[in-house]
Amino acid sequence: MRELAIALAVAAGFIAWPYAPWILLAIWAAVLVRPLHLWLRARLGQRPRLAAALVTFALVSLVAPAIAVIASLSDEAVELVRRAAASERVQSLIQPMVANEGGRTWSLAQRLAGTAAHVAIGLVIAIAGTYALLVDGGRWYAWLEAHAPIAPAAFRRLAGAVVETGRGLVFGILGAGAAQAVVATILFVALGVAQPFALGLLTLACSIVPAIGTAIVWVPVAIALAASGREVAAIVLAVFGVLVIGTIDNLVRPYLARKGRLQLPVLVVALAMFGGAAALGARGLLLGPLIVRLAKEALVIVRDQARTVVGGSGASTGTAPGEAAGRGPSTSASSACSSVSWSSNDETR
Repeated sequence: MRELAIALAVAAGFIAWPYAPWILLAIWAAVLVRPLHLWLRARLGQRPRLAAALVTFALVSLVAPAIAVIASLSDEAVELVRRAAASERVQSLIQPMVANEGGRTWSLAQRLAGTAAHVAIGLVIAIAGTYALLVDGGRWYAWLEAHAPIAPAAFRRLAGAVVETGRGLVFGILGAGAAQAVVATILFVALGVAQPFALGLLTLACSIVPAIGTAIVWVPVAIALAASGREVAAIVLAVFGVLVIGTIDNLVRPYLARKGRLQLPVLVVALAMFGGAAALGARGLLLGPLIVRLAKEALVIVRDQARTVVGGSGASTGTAPGEAAGRGPSTSASSACSSVSWSSNDETR
């Protein structure tokens, strides 16, 4: 029966794998906003569902400005693309490409439509998952801790590592995106681009898109500048976009992730992000650092359990030597565990 349970658990993970990054985002969001949820629930007379709905709505509202900017710029973007496509220079570049790759156009359109649908479903999963975890996360966590095929102490340390990774990546992703948005906004203002602050906010929103990122914003703007006869401004924007805006992301993101108390060196965080993206695609930006951090914590747990066996104290409980001596786990994951240790009393209330 144990082998059957493991096989079915692996099958369940395989089914959830396509949306694993969105599930992770829901878990991290629920853990990070849980203090706000508890505070609001107390003010609402212990109504967890209403408090969870309000907190989730507040999170969704944070991205509303970016959505509004995208909607307001949609007409301008269509017009910019139309003008750029109609220019003789762009036509001379596009026509040979269309002639050579025309057979792949429909396939590309299908892939783009599939990606859009996947993102839409993922957003629904992230939003609904955040709400569900705020309401029932305590029971789910307690069930997993009780039924996981590892000792509860080890499970709590791995759960703490998951929370720690999410906190570090939130610092890294949002911090790097903000830095890119500031530089891009200054560049748009200096070049006299229309609606520079709206484009800067759009740059922040697009900074989380893997691989392409902020190029979604500044590349069309550079094309529009070239199409309108401002070739020098277009070249300056393209050069700064590649050498400055893109470089900021590569340098600042791992550093800020480390500052978010992610217990991995900056170089390891960067390698985990880029290696994860190369091995797993876009989802590797989240899963890469998480897998590396869990691997580190698992190795520390195995080492501590081995020392416990040598010392002759309760290895069967999975307790580290430091815990047995009252000093707590040997890594900082123990502090992160408190973020996921929902109590049953909270849930019953």
